[in-house]
Amino acid sequence: VGKGSGGSVRLIRRSTDNKTFAVKQFRQRSPNESIKEYTKKVTAEFCIGSILHHCNIIEALDIIQEGNSFFEIMEFAPNDMFSIVMSGRMSPKEVDCCYRQFLDGVAYLQSMGIAHRDLKLDNMVLDERGIVKIIDFGCATVIRHPYEKTNRMCSGLCGSDPYIAPEQYSKSEYDASLTDVWSCGIIFICMSIRRFPWRIAIPDKDKTYSDYLRTCLSGTGIVQIFQLLPGYSRNIISRMLAPDPDKRWTLDQALGDSWLANIDTCTVEHPTQAH
Repeated sequence: VGKGSGGSVRLIRRSTDNKTFAVKQFRQRSPNESIKEYTKKVTAEFCIGSILHHCNIIEALDIIQEGNSFFEIMEFAPNDMFSIVMSGRMSPKEVDCCYRQFLDGVAYLQSMGIAHRDLKLDNMVLDERGIVKIIDFGCATVIRHPYEKTNRMCSGLCGSDPYIAPEQYSKSEYDASLTDVWSCGIIFICMSIRRFPWRIAIPDKDKTYSDYLRTCLSGTGIVQIFQLLPGYSRNIISRMLAPDPDKRWTLDQALGDSWLANIDTCTVEHPTQAH
């Protein structure tokens, strides 16, 4: 079905009821990793996934070890969001519905003290009922334990360049809940206009981002990319994409906006045939 740096995914069918599941075979241990380090990395992804139970998060069902290989059994959703978006066949209402479902999934992760750190169209799938699911917790990390009130800071680079927040390149530590919000803003632009606003959020490496940063810092001028978005979304997406994380909206603030708060979404109880 797919292959990435973390492993490959194939499908299996349960003989008792013919139900299809996804099986992720994790990458093999690299020569510079100890068995303990490798096992910890592989099982950490399952440990995070297995505690998450939400309609917009893919269900991690089991992990199996056979010899030196680890396999994770997961719920299967047949449609990948990247292909759906790039087909150009989504209506604005469908974009809004899928985007709000996606944000509900991210909000659930944050309520559980988890940052995904690799949010992108490629890590979103859609089941046959029109329900969006977030997948791939290989970069996910715990940023807040139940007894803690503030987020732990993260370090290191995770994700794909067009989705990565600027502070991940420029700071030794950052709040991963806010870098996830940045990725969410990029995702809406991709869903709406089917292209990235810039290749990388480093002003010296990307002129489009450099121009955006200059406009944000001056507080004047028009950000051309936002003019291509639906009018009702521009204010909130610009706040989610504030280059300064201290000025960036949190996900709770974003979900309190009247546009997002009033989107009518598909649910498990009330799916739609429109997608």
